[in-house]
Formats: sequence, C-alpha cells, structure tokens
Amino acid sequence: MPTRRSRTEPGAPGPATRRRTLALALMRVAALLVAMRAAPAIAVPEPTSTSTSTSTSTSTSKPAAAAPSIRAAPPPDRAPAPAPAPAPAPAPAPASAQPRAPAELARILAKARAGLPAQCADPPDTLVQALCSGELRVGTRADYPPFGSATADGPRGFEPDLARLLAARLGLRATFSTVGAADRMVALGERRVDMLVATTGHTVERDGQALFVLPHYYESHTVVVGRRDAAPRAGAGLDGLAGHTVCVVIGNATNAELAVHGARLMLFGGAARLVERLRSGDCALAAHDDSLLLPVLPPGAEVKASFAPLPWGVAVNPDGGAALARVLGLALRTLHADGGLRTLARRHGVDSAWLQAQQARWSAPPCDASAADADPRCVDAPHDSRLAPTALAEPVARLELWLRTHCGLPVTLAMLKTRIGLRLFLDGVGYSLALAAGAVSMTVLFALVFGAGLGAPTRWLRWPLRALLLVTQSTPLVLFMSVAGLALGSAGLGTPARALFTAVMVLGLFNGGHAGQAVVDARAGLRAQGLPHGLVAAALRARSQIAAFAVNATRASPVASLIGVPELLAAQTDIASFSSDSTTTFALLLVFYMVLVSLVMALLGWAQRRLQGRRP
Repeated sequence: MPTRRSRTEPGAPGPATRRRTLALALMRVAALLVAMRAAPAIAVPEPTSTSTSTSTSTSTSKPAAAAPSIRAAPPPDRAPAPAPAPAPAPAPAPASAQPRAPAELARILAKARAGLPAQCADPPDTLVQALCSGELRVGTRADYPPFGSATADGPRGFEPDLARLLAARLGLRATFSTVGAADRMVALGERRVDMLVATTGHTVERDGQALFVLPHYYESHTVVVGRRDAAPRAGAGLDGLAGHTVCVVIGNATNAELAVHGARLMLFGGAARLVERLRSGDCALAAHDDSLLLPVLPPGAEVKASFAPLPWGVAVNPDGGAALARVLGLALRTLHADGGLRTLARRHGVDSAWLQAQQARWSAPPCDASAADADPRCVDAPHDSRLAPTALAEPVARLELWLRTHCGLPVTLAMLKTRIGLRLFLDGVGYSLALAAGAVSMTVLFALVFGAGLGAPTRWLRWPLRALLLVTQSTPLVLFMSVAGLALGSAGLGTPARALFTAVMVLGLFNGGHAGQAVVDARAGLRAQGLPHGLVAAALRARSQIAAFAVNATRASPVASLIGVPELLAAQTDIASFSSDSTTTFALLLVFYMVLVSLVMALLGWAQRRLQGRRP
C-alpha cells in the first residue's frame, strides 16, 4: 500500500518554521502596543461658533467630555514625530435664552441702572422709565399678517416677536398696544407707548414726528396688483394707471404718487378691509406694501407696478427717547450681524432677501465698528416722500394754528399746502363746474327731445323713447352711471374728458327723461284747454318742473366720480388719501356743493322770471 503524502508542498516551511514566524509576529504586536501606550493623546479642537470655515469632520457638541482620540505610532523604521501642544479648551457658549449683548449696550444699561431706584420718582428719559417699571410698552399692528396679528394669546407675528427680542436684550418685558396706520404717530406722541414696531416706514417727513432707531429692521416696496387679464398691463408703470380706480389705505405716503399719475383712489380705513375687498374681486386694482399684498395675492393676479422702496424702523418719542433709541440700535445691530432677524423672518414666512444683505453688511467692516450707525455706507437714508409746498403753505399753516388755538377747530387745509394738492383741488373745481353746467344744459335739451318725441304722431319715434323713459324711471342713477362707466372702460376709452362727456349725457338723460314727461303732461293740458299746445308752449308751462330736474342733476353730479371724472369729490378723496385728514376735506366738499346748488337754483329762478311774461 502506498504511503500517504504530506500536505506540505516541497520547499514550503515546515511546522517549526511557522511556529517561529508566529512568535516573532506576536513580539512585534506587543512592542507596538507598548509604543502606543507611551505616546501622548491629542484632543480634537471644536470649531468656534464665529468661524466661517466649513468643517468636513463631525464632532460632539461637548468635546471636553468626549474620550480622547489616540494618535497611531509611526512604523518601527521611523522616529516618532513630536506631538503638538494640546489645544486650549473652548469657552462654554452662552445660553440662547440670554444672548450676549455688545459691550457698549451693557455699559449704557449699567450706567442707567446705577441711578435706580433714586431716579424712578422722576425718570429723566424713556429708558430710565422703562427700567424702573420693568416693561417696555410697544405699539404694534393687529391687521397686518404675517407682521402683526391679534390672537387670544396676545399679538403674534414678526414685529411682536421682534419687540420681545429687543425687550429681552434690555432685560425688560414687552407689553403691547394695538395701533393703526392712521393713529400710530398719535399714540407715540401722546406717550401711550414707548416705541412703535408697527410697519412704520422711515420717511423724511416722519423724522419731524418721531426718532427712528438705526439700523432699520425691514424694507418694503409699494406694489399695485390686479387681475392678469385686466388693464393696465404689467410693466406699464404708474402712467398706465391714469383713469383707473385703485384701492388704497388712507394715510399711505405713496398715495400721492398714484394721484399724480392720474389714478382714481378708493379709500379704506385699514389694511384688513383692503385685503378682503381684493380677495372678493371688489377691488380690480389695489396698492400697498408688497409685504402685505404678495402673500395674499389671489389666483390670476399679478404685480402691475412696483415703486418707492421704504425702510421700516422702530420709532421712539424724540422727547427723552435718545438713550432708548441708542440701546435699541445696538441690539438691532447684533440681531442683524448674528442672523437673528433672518431666523425670525423665516419663522414667520417673511421674505428675508433684504435681511440677508443686512447680515452681510453688519457682520463685516466698516459696519461692525462702534460708530457705524452714523455711516451712510451702513444705514439706508429715509425715503423722501415730501410733497412740493405751495407759496401759501406757511400762511395756511399759521391760519390752521390760529384756528386750533383760538377757536378749537382742528382745521387742515391740505389742498392749499402742497402743489399736488392744490392742482387736484383746482382741477376738481373746474371739472365740477363743467359737469354741473353740462348736466343742466343736457337736462333741458333731453326734456325737449322727450317732450317732442313722446307726443310725435309716428310710432317708430314714440315707442323707442317710451322704452328709454321706462329704463330711466326704473333704474337707480348710481347703477345707470356704473353701467355707462363699465361700457366706457370696456371700449378702452377711459380718459377724464370722455368720462366727463359720458357723465353729462347720463345725468341729462336721467333727469331730462323725467322732465320730458312733465312737458308731455303740460302739452296734454294745453290741448284739453283749447290753448296752443306746441312744444315751446308746453315747455314754458312745465318750466318749474324742468328747473327742478335741472337742480337734481346738479345735486347728483358727484356720482360722476364713479366712472373716473376727476371732479371735486374725486379730487378731495385723493387729497385725503395722503393727508390723513378727511373731516376738513369733506366738510369743504359739502360747503362747495351747497354753494353750487344754490347758484344753479338762483340762475334757474332768474331764467323763470324772465320767461314768466311770455305766453304761448
């Protein structure tokens, strides 16, 4: 039987050789472990929070508590490199609930608190008063989501949360009062609030009413929005708004620019009502800040025009508010630089493109210097919305002051103090006089036409006029005028001159039809009495009724503003939109139409007396 061959191939090491190799390997591993135990450990430093470099390795949030990492020993044929010195342990980050204030902010607050409580009996300024009470009274809006809304838990939105952040930086508690666009400056001036965070645009004109904190915290543009398939087309600019009705909120400074370009303005007392009417389709065009309109833009709507960039600022009372404005400005600079405002904006769905640029600005030279709030490279200039004054501006202002002081009359003659206001006022007076004269003339003319046609022997003339008379007698004048304006606009003929002609025709037809019926009745009476019953004789018999309907046409002439006639009612509405005064404006409007109607009645009475001696 052949012997079993060994599995070891010729030339392979035998068992003794393999045992020696394994022993040598074990000795090398033991030496390596000894060397590794003797080598110093090196901790991996954590990147600081202000570093702008991108780390590709991951680390724990608390590296000091992590196990030290071990540096491998070099191969035996190389000498070990000297170990680097251990990195210093990073300082613990401050708690997020108590953000670290800049040194200057801390110094000003410490100086103000040093005089407490001795100064609390008679606080020298608003900052000391707030520190004594422990609260900061803030005016915010409740009708401007996502910037401010009223909820059962108190005000919510970007601005109330910003106010809470600012108050926390000062060690205070924020308390809130609701203000609107028309009364926010009044609330600040009457010291009902310590500061406004209420969508308050920083304008040159408002610099005389409030002290604005720098830097600003937001910027908006005024946009005009409307249906995509309706005129004017997008990109036509403000000139494309001429003759179109635009819904606006009373008190907006940019309303004057719309009026200058010929837009007819429909006023609303608050932003919430404006948004409601825009969504319902009652407002074909609406103008307001993009921060309000763009988030609620209805389907099928678009931006027709964008203009007037406006920085928003925190406002304090200029009397005693300088120290408060200073510390609020320092807190805002920190919120810009560390991205706190951007985070707040994203949380509330507010566009943060401008805030992103501000973060880059305030976190780098020269705006990270202590005096940067006075550097024009860092702080945006206020929007100059001032209107060119007239030569009567100063005398009128003195008259207003005298009436307010001596008579207690809060009269505001805004139409006499600015050039745009005076132009709108004079144009409105001219259009109103032309409208009244045209309405009276067309009323008399249509009275004669209906008087002759309704008594004509041919049916083809009588029946159409009777049908038209039925329409005028059964349709309200407002509806009649609105339909005529709609037809005018659909035909693309919406100019002030064409609107004036259309309004004159509508007023004349509406009132002349009724007066024509009186002429027909007078003609029938003359015929029954066996007297001459011609058209002139019947008109003379019915002259008092014709005069009465002519007066009615004059009274109804302000309805023409519905279709874009820039008469005095439309002009005063435009003036009130940017002057924030409606009481004096519409009181003067009432006086004007009382005088106008009285003048028309006097002229028609004179004409009747002249015709009284004439007999058919």
